[in-house]
Amino acid sequence: MFALAPLSVWRRAHRDGGGADPGCRGRLAAVLLASAVTAPARLAERVLYGRRVRKTSFEPPLIILGYGRSGTTHLHNLLTRDPRHGSVTTLQCVAPTFFLLARALPQGLLGRMMPARRPMDNMRVALDLPQEEEVAIANTTHMSYLHHLSFPRNAPGLYRRYVLMEGLGDDETRRWERIYRDVVRKAAIHAPGRRIVLKNTLNIARIPHLLRVFPNAAFVNIVRHPFVVHASQMNMFRKLFPMNQLQRIDREEAESNALDAYVLGMQRYLRDRSRIPDGRLVEVRFEDLEADPAAVLRTIYDRLGLGGWEAFEKPLREYLGTLKGYRKNCFEFDAATRDRLAAELGFALDEWNYDPAGPAEARS
Repeated sequence: MFALAPLSVWRRAHRDGGGADPGCRGRLAAVLLASAVTAPARLAERVLYGRRVRKTSFEPPLIILGYGRSGTTHLHNLLTRDPRHGSVTTLQCVAPTFFLLARALPQGLLGRMMPARRPMDNMRVALDLPQEEEVAIANTTHMSYLHHLSFPRNAPGLYRRYVLMEGLGDDETRRWERIYRDVVRKAAIHAPGRRIVLKNTLNIARIPHLLRVFPNAAFVNIVRHPFVVHASQMNMFRKLFPMNQLQRIDREEAESNALDAYVLGMQRYLRDRSRIPDGRLVEVRFEDLEADPAAVLRTIYDRLGLGGWEAFEKPLREYLGTLKGYRKNCFEFDAATRDRLAAELGFALDEWNYDPAGPAEARS
């Protein structure tokens, strides 16, 4: 996922993460080779496009919040069916430092190197589909929590520093903000005249920073039963860690880190959401979106004053027709698991009125 990040990113991430375990050094060598081979492309893009990127302006984005595995990808895919909307694409995320060059090249080889479906939920993958821009940030700088996929034992420190943004100096903060703006500027160059819809599950805890980077942005927060979110996250980690990790971590430690991250992130959101000006935040439930997506999206458009619903309705319904037959993962919760999760995540159950007994069976 991060093989095309600059060598400087890998040096810092490797140092801060505590280094690769001996059995993972072959994978590290392959990643560093890919990074080195693509260095000329990064230099060429800076020379050819650097000034244009710096001078590009963009319409205030529509930002999807929502903790990971809450249905953010589904909502992102729906909103980007509006012909007036653009996104950060998968190609931009995997090659953000030379995306503007790479988009003009034949993409067959890179496309064949990618899975056709996401390993954790069977959703379709393609280079031109919307993607989570945190992947682009992680492929540009060491300042991303996503590097815990490579160095999972460093997950708590990465979360506090690059999600909660604790302990960052002014220079680091300004650099992180500049990198984020540049990601959106490149997306705007690729999709001129369109509002960029951003989806970054780590943003749930970054509202003050987002308001500084994108002061006029609109926000949609999507929530889901916390038990399902946790179970789906652990399933995702089981699928993604073997593909990316350079360190070993036992299941219990990974699960504890995931629960702590949910609590910290959601509590930070509940603390900071009042900073968003009136009329620029809508909260929706995944369960409602799944049951009647058109009605939920109409509510989002009306409450945020997005306009253009009539032009969006037809492509939306056409896209929804392609989703028939999609099969989701299934999770079961025994009594002990429900009790443990209720104790840890009770504040979220109360906030969004979810059943503290938890679902006997849930899908994600």
